Amino acid sequence: MIDDSTLLLSQKQVKALLDMPSVIDIVEKVFRWHDEAKVIFPPKLTLDLGESQPWPPYHGFVNAMPAYIGELDVAGIKWVGGFQGNPANGLPYISALILLMNPRNGLFTAVIEGAYITALRTGAASAIFAKYLARNDSTMLAVLGAGVQGRMQLWAMSIIFNFEEVRVTDIDRRRAEEYAREMTEELGLNVRVANSCEAAIAGADIVCTVTSSTEPLVKKAWLKEGSLVIGCGSHQELESEVILTANKIVVDNWAQASHRGALAAVVGERRLSESQIYGEIGSIVTGRKSGRASASEHIVAVPVGLGSADVACAHEALRRALARGVGDRFQFVKTMTNPDELRDHCRQ
Repeated sequence: MIDDSTLLLSQKQVKALLDMPSVIDIVEKVFRWHDEAKVIFPPKLTLDLGESQPWPPYHGFVNAMPAYIGELDVAGIKWVGGFQGNPANGLPYISALILLMNPRNGLFTAVIEGAYITALRTGAASAIFAKYLARNDSTMLAVLGAGVQGRMQLWAMSIIFNFEEVRVTDIDRRRAEEYAREMTEELGLNVRVANSCEAAIAGADIVCTVTSSTEPLVKKAWLKEGSLVIGCGSHQELESEVILTANKIVVDNWAQASHRGALAAVVGERRLSESQIYGEIGSIVTGRKSGRASASEHIVAVPVGLGSADVACAHEALRRALARGVGDRFQFVKTMTNPDELRDHCRQ
């Protein structure tokens, strides 16, 4: 008999089901599957609710991010938005749901809270970029932005690297101080607050930008030789020279990175084209291309975020939920197996 119910998972349940080491492993596999052409991945569609619209702006956006993953035989979509005014009203900036579907019959198998998965997989993606592109002897990390994603970046990175020092800076000094205190306690690392972006970046082997800034925060003159810069923000947080003088630029997906995030502005100005991109991270994970070639290479990484990673992580949350009996069932529609029921339904 076909199970036509849908499993519902809350953020609290997702937090209990997924852990960062597992998500790092899942996201690395997704990168590999992309390079092996085992993923159907349409471009994300953005609903702009910002100031460019003719009616009063809501200062937000919503993305539709569908994917099918052949290795898992699962289809899904993440519907995710960011709303600038939310934190001031006690609401999270990111709001998201992930819907999973059985690709064989179109039945929805799960509806899963997606903001936490978004945070997890974004941190995991940066850690994988760093695994292949940072110097092996990296001991100093700079994090620009002390929000949820800033924490996820450090959490994931600390699984890959043994940092001697971590510097954090934020436009809100109080948030940066809370970050330093909490992450020091949670991870046992030496996390210090830097008074400026320049102070945070000086001497850093890896620089992660996770802010909503529309102004460049990272300047070429501040970077250590051989550093890896990971631009995770939705806008260009890197001085153009940081991008244009890089020995390698690596993205998760060129089609997306060309119009959103750190590269969008220089691409729009026709100062950067696909021919200047070293490659997508999947080609490095599979070994088709090499990662870092020397200790002196200046590398820029731009993980804009893949809906396929969200779907794969949600699929793992569903798998674990079913094994543990977690979640609530809801029947959106009733499957009709009786011929008379089917005939009556078609007549309506």
